[in-house]
Amino acid sequence: MEIIKEDTGELTATLHLKLSKQDYLPQVEAELKKLQRDAFIPGFRKGKVPMGHLKKLYGDSLIMERINKFVSESLNQYILENHLPIIGYPISNPQNKPFDVEFDQADEHEFLFDIGLTPEIEIDFSELQPIKYYLITPSQTDIDRQIEELRDQFAELVEIESADEEAIIEGKVFEIDDLSSPKENGYEQFIRLDLKDEALPQQIKDKLLGIKKDQIIDFLFDSAEDLARFIRIDFKKAKEIHLNLQFKVSGNFHKRLPELNPDFFHQVFPEQNIETLEEFRAEAAKKVHVDFLQNHSDKTFYLAIMQQLLNHVNIPLPEDFLKRWIAFHENMNSEEVNKNLDKFVESIRMEILRNHLINKAEIKINEEEIRNYFAHEIIASNFPYFQYNNDIIEKITQVVNVAVDEAMKNEKDLERAKNELTDVKLIDFLKSNLPLEVIEIDTITYIDSLSPKQEDKALEEQAEEKTEIMDNNTENQKNNG
Repeated sequence: MEIIKEDTGELTATLHLKLSKQDYLPQVEAELKKLQRDAFIPGFRKGKVPMGHLKKLYGDSLIMERINKFVSESLNQYILENHLPIIGYPISNPQNKPFDVEFDQADEHEFLFDIGLTPEIEIDFSELQPIKYYLITPSQTDIDRQIEELRDQFAELVEIESADEEAIIEGKVFEIDDLSSPKENGYEQFIRLDLKDEALPQQIKDKLLGIKKDQIIDFLFDSAEDLARFIRIDFKKAKEIHLNLQFKVSGNFHKRLPELNPDFFHQVFPEQNIETLEEFRAEAAKKVHVDFLQNHSDKTFYLAIMQQLLNHVNIPLPEDFLKRWIAFHENMNSEEVNKNLDKFVESIRMEILRNHLINKAEIKINEEEIRNYFAHEIIASNFPYFQYNNDIIEKITQVVNVAVDEAMKNEKDLERAKNELTDVKLIDFLKSNLPLEVIEIDTITYIDSLSPKQEDKALEEQAEEKTEIMDNNTENQKNNG
């Protein structure tokens, strides 16, 4: 087998693949021998089918199957070994002669494949105009919310006699038998319920209002789903026991929030010498998570700079080859190709630009980074309230690792993770190397900037995006602390 590259234009070439029977017949013979050993064919005992009969039945199809595989593997290997920056993949040259099994086995056969090549491009970042980059900062409302969460976190529990609408109730949930006695080896768990929690079902709150220490009540949830959600147990177990539970109160409490004074400041930030409320607010602001909005800002920045680079950099493409490739790849006729050509060209130019920048930045993604990506995604999805609590994350590491191992087996998930991690590194590279106009903007102002103008219906989708951003940002703030 021999492959020769013939340049046919600045960005096109034809690969001449010369094939002889020695390249494929040994593998065909091996397949036929295996078939002879294992095949069940009417009229013959297993392993006793004459080779001539097998060749008559399967020889031609095995030859074509082996040739197709050999040609495909050889082309891919040649392209990789010679570092050919191809567009799409090779397509058959119109001058290709069909392979004739009877005739061509005695001779050398030449296959022709056309390829399109990506152009070499150069980008001088210093020639670009400064790009606006929005650095998201916490709003005063975010900081106020964070401080209240810190006060709540460090609040003192003061015992009260009976539960009122602001009570925090602690106690033990336990499974009972048919005689309403604690079931031997039955389920039991210590829990804490906050009657101010809007998510707690009203029928549960009504049962608990006025309850006193050491009282025991039936603890019925309307559904196993509610039990699993609020007691945090497996749904299967919740379904089994949710009608057979009682609750014994061990104490009712009110929260006494700490005053905003130096003693509280030192309690929250023991390593900082914070004496004033202004200093405390500045430190609390660092604990506000603006990740979601910053990610949105980064992606907006990325799209803007990529578009500017596309407009700035000349990226020529082999149009005739592209039309043929699109027609074959998308199963389109010439009219459909011409109609959609601009869209495909834009997409290919964007991909060439992206790959150029990835190579320029020398971006690599390793397995550890992918595992960390999946772990963060799994925690955020399944344990949203704990994603910023390192102590709890440590305790669930084993469970998360099992889920990560499963995610690593999924090729689509792996590709998605690599692409997203690559984009993050690429954005960091662009931020470090491009002329930027950094604009600090707080979360509320940024969200408001996404509001659509009423007269512009084309921006309605952006309004939906704004709602999603606001919901996620609120959820992140809830989960923080």
